[in-house]
Amino acid sequence: MSNVRKEIVAFIVLLSLLLLWTLFTQAPINTSTSVNTSTPVNISTPVNTSTPVNTSIPVNTSTPVNTSTLDPESQVAGMAIQFKNGTSESEVKSILQNYNMTRNYRITFDANHYPEYYIMVNKENITDVKGKLEKEKTWTEPIPAIEKGNYYIITISERVIHNKNFIMMLSKYNLQLEKFVWCDIRFLYSDGPLTYWISKEDATRLKNELEQNENIFTIRFDYLYPPYDPTT
Repeated sequence: MSNVRKEIVAFIVLLSLLLLWTLFTQAPINTSTSVNTSTPVNISTPVNTSTPVNTSIPVNTSTPVNTSTLDPESQVAGMAIQFKNGTSESEVKSILQNYNMTRNYRITFDANHYPEYYIMVNKENITDVKGKLEKEKTWTEPIPAIEKGNYYIITISERVIHNKNFIMMLSKYNLQLEKFVWCDIRFLYSDGPLTYWISKEDATRLKNELEQNENIFTIRFDYLYPPYDPTT
């Protein structure tokens, strides 16, 4: 009986092995249909580095501020001309007509500008007068004296025009307190929308010529755009 059992057990084991072999050879686990490694996460189409942020169109440096256009601070729109005391409007017009003003202009006679007062000191007395004025620093404006022929033009502060000591100094050196005549010149449109100014080069030439006139002391430029430098 034990032999029969052994044979049965052996038969069952053999049958089981045969069954397993059949399963593995005829219907194996389909490894050809595993997790589809033939279609992975598409690394052939990554974040598109072939079209990066378009550096071929940066902030347009090929069109900078137009440097071919004159600097606005070199465009002189007008002038403030300082004439000597007593110069009339007709004299102003007559004087300016003798110069090449570059383009048409408008005159504002007796314009309200500062400073207003001055004294003319001849060269014989200039040392003494300057010495006195240096002691009384509030009597003058911080503006250099202008040499005009045999005289120096010294700008006086309005604060002292009634000062007794100042008046005594005027009397001592036979000086008179005088008042500038200021005139504004404005250049006008004549050849188009951008012709209400002249170049600083032309303005400087004109300034140098005008200041040679005995009736003109100094000239300031009024630029097309602020700020302007009143010392030029």
